[in-house]
Amino acid sequence: QEDLAGLRCRLRRVKALAQLPSVPARVSTDLQSRLEHMRQLELRIREKKAGSGAAPATQPSGDAGAAAPAAEAGEKPPAYQRFHALAQDLPPGLTLPYKFKVLAEMFRSMDTIAGMLFNRAETITFAKVKQGVQDMMRKQFEERHVGQIKAVYPASYRLRQEKNIPTFGSSVKKSDYQLTLEPVLGEEEKVDGRPHLSASRLLERRKEFNRNLVNIVKQHHKLPHTWPAGTVTPLAVVAALSPPMVVPEEKLTRWHPRFNVDEVPDISPAELPRPPQEDRLTTAQEVLSTARGMLTPKVS
Repeated sequence: QEDLAGLRCRLRRVKALAQLPSVPARVSTDLQSRLEHMRQLELRIREKKAGSGAAPATQPSGDAGAAAPAAEAGEKPPAYQRFHALAQDLPPGLTLPYKFKVLAEMFRSMDTIAGMLFNRAETITFAKVKQGVQDMMRKQFEERHVGQIKAVYPASYRLRQEKNIPTFGSSVKKSDYQLTLEPVLGEEEKVDGRPHLSASRLLERRKEFNRNLVNIVKQHHKLPHTWPAGTVTPLAVVAALSPPMVVPEEKLTRWHPRFNVDEVPDISPAELPRPPQEDRLTTAQEVLSTARGMLTPKVS
């Protein structure tokens, strides 16, 4: 009986659906015309997009070359560098800008490689250090970074231009001048009568480099032009008190909230030694003139 009642219920539903009025022909034609109109609009939009995409490709290469330097000139550092300090999951403190942290990591890598070469009594050239730092950091390392390291920590290395250094198959000739580095160590840092760059000394040098970076940021923290426009620096406020209050730099534990540490300007590289200018003879006339000057005059 239950199955029979279910079948009767379904039959009633089918009859009710059959009695629904059909869609008028006029309405169906109207819907079809609207659908066709939408399809035509879609085709037009696709044609316009295809035309606009092909237009830049047909422009002369001179315009593209002129636009590229303009884009590079107005290029800003990525946001993860400009707002690096805001993204740190640390309590507010004396954090360093992103570019300063990268430079500190370059100094650590450079010191590690230079220490290994120095302890092996091997001449430390910039070419060797450059390759090692780039392999460790996966970042470009240039002489400009060595100049920045020298500016931050002047007593870290002694830099010279030397030649007649074995190159072992590299593209640099043995007679060419190369930039060499020598760690500056004290007289007490010797092993078997020879200076030795130990792991503890490497750690001390790294800490000294970081302290110097923090001191550079502290100097900018005191200057008004590194703050947002219209901001009165906290040091100016305490200096205007009566009597004026002087806050020692070593008592500073955090930057002011309105001080954007990532906008601190980059470090100006120190001047590196350059190879001496040698007179090279390029023509036969210059060779004869030089040889004539070396001959002693005849005495009659």
